[in-house]
Amino acid sequence: MHLFNMVTLFVVLTLAGVEFSVSAFMNPAASRLEPESQLKMLSRSALVLGKVMPVWYTVSTLFLGIQTWLCWHTPGRAILLTADAIWVLISVASIFVLVPLASRVAEGAADWQRIYRIWDRRHRVRIAALATAAVLLTYVVVR
Repeated sequence: MHLFNMVTLFVVLTLAGVEFSVSAFMNPAASRLEPESQLKMLSRSALVLGKVMPVWYTVSTLFLGIQTWLCWHTPGRAILLTADAIWVLISVASIFVLVPLASRVAEGAADWQRIYRIWDRRHRVRIAALATAAVLLTYVVVR
């Protein structure tokens, strides 16, 4: 396996894993806190992830595109194009749907708990889509 394949898999799979960890571990832990503490935890994690994730999504998208270009004349091209399309759609949806919701929660909007529940449901859809794209990438790279 080429070094670039391994780096692409690492970047994409770890991003999907972090998104899963937020939903599976951080959010349930936060939900057990008192509302004020929960809001503080969500605000701080949104601040940190809000700085890291745009770069991580951009690098992942770039690496996925390069991977597709490198495999353009292989049977895996269609699968990688599907993974690319899913990844780009989720990235755009994150910017226009999830980020504004997370920002409102982080700012402590009056109805932040309701907004947070909406964000959490949509975040789970994002995780499923990211996992699908990651599995498609993995399938092409390791076969």
